[in-house]
Amino acid sequence: MFMIMGAAAALLACGAVAFALSRRGDKAFRLRLRRVSEPLTGNRLAGDAEVDAEIFRTVQSRAQSGRFWQLVQTRYPLLDPKRSMPRAIAIGIGAGAVFWGAMMVLQIPSGWWTVPLVGIAVVGGVAYAMSSFQSRQVTAFTRQFPETIDQIVRLSRAGVPALEAIAVISEDSQPPVQPILRTLCDGLLAGLDSDTALRTAAARVRLPEFTLFTSVIRLQRRSGGSISAAFANLSQTLRERRSSAMKAHASTAQTRLTLLVLSVMPVLVLIGQKFVAPKSIDMLFGTDQGTNLLHWGVGLIVMGLLTAKFIASRIEK
Repeated sequence: MFMIMGAAAALLACGAVAFALSRRGDKAFRLRLRRVSEPLTGNRLAGDAEVDAEIFRTVQSRAQSGRFWQLVQTRYPLLDPKRSMPRAIAIGIGAGAVFWGAMMVLQIPSGWWTVPLVGIAVVGGVAYAMSSFQSRQVTAFTRQFPETIDQIVRLSRAGVPALEAIAVISEDSQPPVQPILRTLCDGLLAGLDSDTALRTAAARVRLPEFTLFTSVIRLQRRSGGSISAAFANLSQTLRERRSSAMKAHASTAQTRLTLLVLSVMPVLVLIGQKFVAPKSIDMLFGTDQGTNLLHWGVGLIVMGLLTAKFIASRIEK
C-alpha cells in the first residue's frame, strides 16, 4: 500500500509540473513582446534592470523560471523544453514503472527506500531522455551546418554581406539550424551590436562548430579580408570533424553490439531455462540462496554494462 501511494504521488507531481510548464507560455510571450518594444520606446521594464541581451530568445528570466528551468535550458540549448520536457517526463515515469516491476520480479524487499529509488529511476529516465534528444539535435546540426555555410559562401561571393546572407538562409534552413540563425538575426534586427549578438549566441549554443562560425565572422569584421574564403575553409574543417566523429562512432560499433547482446541474453537464458529446466528457475526465485545469487548476478551485469558503455562513450569523444 505504501508503494502504491508513493507511486501515485509521484505521478501526480509529474503531471502537475508538466501542466504548470504548459501554462507559462502565454506569460513568457507577453514579456518577450514588452522587451522587444524597449529599444523602440526607450522605456525599460520596471524591476527588470538586468534584461538579457537576446530579447527574442525563448529563455525566461531567473525570477520567473527559477534555477531548475535555467539549468534545463543551459544544459540542453538545442531543445525546446516546452516540447521536450513532457515527453521526457513520460519516459521517466515509464522508467520508474519498469524499475518498480523489476524490483517485484527480482523479489527485492520493499521498505522506506522503495519510493526514493523509484523517484531516482524517474529522474534518471528524464535526464537520459533529454540527453538523447539533445544528442539527436547535435547530430542533425553537425550534418546540416556545413551545407548552410556553403550557401553563405555562395551568397558572399555574389556580393551579399555575411550577416544579410545569414538572414536569407535562416528562412530556408531546417531545424535545428534554423532556430539558432533566426535568434541571431532577430537580435541584430532589434538593434544589438553584431559582435555582442554573435558572442551571446555562441555562449548559449555551446557547440564547437557554431563557435568557430561566429569567430570567423567576428574576426573578419575586425580585420577585413575575403570572408568567402574563410567560410570555405571552415566548411572543409567542419566536414573533416564530422568525418572523424563518424569514424570514431563506427569503431565502437562492435562494442555497442556487444552491449546489446549482453543486455538481452540474460533474459533469453532465463526464459529458455523456464522451459528446459524449470527447477533451476524455481530455485532462483523460491529460495533465499537463489534470490541472493539472482540479486548479485543482476547487479554485476548492470555494473558491467554501465562500465562498457562509459568506455565506449569515452572512445567516441
